[in-house]
Amino acid sequence: MENIINNLKMKFNKFVFRFLNKMEIPSRQFRVKIETRCLVLAPFIGAESLALGGLIAQYPKNFEVLAFTNGSSMVKNVSRIESSNIKKEQFFNVMKHARVKGCKVFDINSGELKNEYKKISKIDISEADFIFIPNPFDSNPDTIALLEHFKKILKTKEHKKTLQILMYESDCPLTYTDYYADITNISSAKKQMLEIYFGNDEKLISGIFGLNRFRAINKNAQYCEGFAGFFVQDFLKLPLI
Repeated sequence: MENIINNLKMKFNKFVFRFLNKMEIPSRQFRVKIETRCLVLAPFIGAESLALGGLIAQYPKNFEVLAFTNGSSMVKNVSRIESSNIKKEQFFNVMKHARVKGCKVFDINSGELKNEYKKISKIDISEADFIFIPNPFDSNPDTIALLEHFKKILKTKEHKKTLQILMYESDCPLTYTDYYADITNISSAKKQMLEIYFGNDEKLISGIFGLNRFRAINKNAQYCEGFAGFFVQDFLKLPLI
């Protein structure tokens, strides 16, 4: 019977994973203190703003943003080099606009992250209180590669005992969220960030804010960003990565 249950766990989403393991599910607003250090790991340029642009703009001095691919296939009808240059310029413009404390783009072409563990393994997670990572159900292959590399990093590199991992929504909504950030008063800043990246793509931008409105239901807010939180020991147990 135990073997059957373990096999079934592989097919369940995070909500069921928590239920089967009798893990408590908090429901709280995500807040940061002056000394809180947040690290965002983005598989592609723009993922950070789609998912938590409002939170970043709200607490820019607390955030460092790392984009692991250079956008080499994100702009249509131009060369990979031109595409990379365009997306990197957009990234640094967005980070400057939001006044983010620290940011970096790794020189890794889109779709090639799976082969670049050596580069990624050099990131410093020792001082982070929260690390934001993409939803493992995203269809982007670079997302899967990033999460696989990140699990190795957690097992081998020094980090705080109190470190929490927060999954965010960029390409794909989470099946369950247990943290939220009220971005009602900073939503215009997030919209400006998205417009730098995605210009006139009103369908994408309105879709993101539609999700943010959905996350705000019953939270006395107009717009919220949602996250799924884990302590490290629980994150490493996840069978989905």
